[in-house]
Amino acid sequence: MLQKTLFLSIYNGIRAKNFFHTDIYKELVKDMRVRMVIVVPISKVEYYRETFREPNVIFEPLDIVSESWFGRFLAEIAFNSFGTITIKFKQKLEYWRYHKLLRYLIKRAINITLGPITPVRRVIRWLDRLVAIDPDVAALLDAYKPDMVLAPDIVFPLDRIFLRAAKRKGYFVVGLTRSWDNLTSKGVIQILPDKLVLHTERMQAQAIELVGMPANDIVVTGPPDFDKYFRPLTITKQDFCKGLGIPFDRHLVLFAPFYDEYTGSAVIMINALLRAVEEGKLPQNMHFLIRYRPATPEIPDELFEKSDHYTITKPCSMYFKVKNRAQAPTKDWEFSPADAELLFHSIIFSDMMINTFSTIAIDAAAVDKPVIGVRFDADPTCPAKNSVLKIPDAHDHYRELERTGGVRLVRDMNELIQAINHYFVHPESDREGRARMLKEQIQFTDGFNGKRAADFIHKELFARGN
Repeated sequence: MLQKTLFLSIYNGIRAKNFFHTDIYKELVKDMRVRMVIVVPISKVEYYRETFREPNVIFEPLDIVSESWFGRFLAEIAFNSFGTITIKFKQKLEYWRYHKLLRYLIKRAINITLGPITPVRRVIRWLDRLVAIDPDVAALLDAYKPDMVLAPDIVFPLDRIFLRAAKRKGYFVVGLTRSWDNLTSKGVIQILPDKLVLHTERMQAQAIELVGMPANDIVVTGPPDFDKYFRPLTITKQDFCKGLGIPFDRHLVLFAPFYDEYTGSAVIMINALLRAVEEGKLPQNMHFLIRYRPATPEIPDELFEKSDHYTITKPCSMYFKVKNRAQAPTKDWEFSPADAELLFHSIIFSDMMINTFSTIAIDAAAVDKPVIGVRFDADPTCPAKNSVLKIPDAHDHYRELERTGGVRLVRDMNELIQAINHYFVHPESDREGRARMLKEQIQFTDGFNGKRAADFIHKELFARGN
């Protein structure tokens, strides 16, 4: 039996979710002619071996060494010389947080002088050839001699280490992107894969223009993690509500606050909404489903006003203490199947969604749920680094999202309450905008995005010689 070796790395929960919990993995693992070698952190290897046990899958434990000083220096140059609005905002955000003026001025100077110069990308990629490859990664590649190296996230620093070693050693590399914003928010791509799998034609245009990837080396398959929205349901709303202890006659509003820095504003906003229900400004049969982001600190229950009109969901019960030598020690999470189902059903069975800035707005558009975008600070005293007002105009991908007209923006509590009441009566409002968002950000709605990506990887894998 002709067997082909596919080599890849999975170094955190986000990449694991986008690979193991999609049809990319499920389709590839079906073919026993495919031997999959997956490099993972030492602290997670037993979990992966137990959870994703397959006869043709090998998990190799490895904690990555740090790049050399030159590698780290070049990565800084690559990030700061990328001329997008998002990069400029991230430079400001770093200054607001750490108040290092000289560091900020140097980075802004790099961005101003190098950002508009397209050939800088080629110079950075040439300089990357001078960065030493990781000896442990090189040794694993030599041991398995893969027919293909798959990079689950070409902008992720640890994936870059694998990309660098694979390309230097002449292995064929297929790259993926994790999310819709990655090509505008992560800096110059230092190492180009041989082939690049992208979600949409919009991202394809960005890859050609901003990254410099040849059009012939790009394939568009749709985002695999959205396939679930275009398949039949396995439970009812009644089952979902019963599982969370929510009365079945309640209309659900999914509220997804932003990062932990915004906790203060989130508490004030949620309490104001709960009071609005009690005061009759919002329907009495309304229930707020509050969803934390993975790995963000929980808001103490005592900070919320006493009410039976909200439920808090806490995703990701599995955490690992991960110490990659390329990064500071981190607390990393893993999505269980139950976590994935909770998020999916929360979106499916909600009547509308409130969020600040998150991919979850696209999830809502996938199933035609009204989306309300918060554009005000419920806590007016919050510092600039924590202000939602600083974000929308400072991120290329958010601006694209808002231009669709699929997100209704609110700029104070009164507008938020009005928007909820409006969508409660007229959920069809802004449907055309949500359809545009769906077309631009998901594109394929047949439920076969993961299979398309897997089929492409499989085809290229068996086109390679041993």
